Amino acid sequence: MEVVMDHAPGVLLVAAGLVSAWLLLTVLRFVRADRGTRVSMRQAVRVRWGWVRLARMAGLTVTDKTPGLLAQITAQKDGPAPAARVLTPRIKVKPDQFGVIVRARTLPKVGLVEYQKAARFLADAWRCTRVSVLPDGPGRVVIRGVRSDPLTTPTEHRPTGRPLEDVARWELGVDEYAAQVCVSLANVPGVTVAGTPGAGKTSTVNKFVCDLAPSAAVQFVGFDGKVSRASEGDYADLASGCSRSAVTIWTSRTLCSGGW
Repeated sequence: MEVVMDHAPGVLLVAAGLVSAWLLLTVLRFVRADRGTRVSMRQAVRVRWGWVRLARMAGLTVTDKTPGLLAQITAQKDGPAPAARVLTPRIKVKPDQFGVIVRARTLPKVGLVEYQKAARFLADAWRCTRVSVLPDGPGRVVIRGVRSDPLTTPTEHRPTGRPLEDVARWELGVDEYAAQVCVSLANVPGVTVAGTPGAGKTSTVNKFVCDLAPSAAVQFVGFDGKVSRASEGDYADLASGCSRSAVTIWTSRTLCSGGW
């Protein structure tokens, strides 16, 4: 007992230091985050603190009538039977700019289907515009709660200027749940980019060219049918980076408008 009391001040000092470091790191993350992520960080705290109560109300818990090991050891022979335990799935919450990503465990009678049925209740409780539930491996699910619509949020892309490791991978952007959408161009003879005026066709192609331009394994040949001279087209700034071995820029009004 005396040994424990002698080491108690040191243990408390170490514990206080760890707690202080964790709080400082949390504050730094909050300060350096953008506005949307800060809102999501506060949302993630509410999700963690209210999960046990919400899981019980949404039917995502299981009543286990079998006593645990400690209850079996401490139970008296003529005493009352141990009370049943209410098991709640464990979760891990990660915030981002658009909402939260919750990874949860499954339980007997609480699997993927039960989480999907409770998605609308989770959306209301977490103040999300939509919630999706997908499998995340054996015994796990991932719940995506989106607070703001990623499809209506302007995005900004800054090319790194370095060659891509996989030139056949085309990253288009994000979907309605802010998940990255990628298209594989391996063994694909052609791709059509179509849409109404102002839908983002030119921006999509510009991003594609800027990302692949640093790679020596890629060459570009441009065909712009909307103009008479290459200097007037949407891709005039990219003419110097196009292939010289074939045609640098060739324009003709006989081509489809904006065709590539």
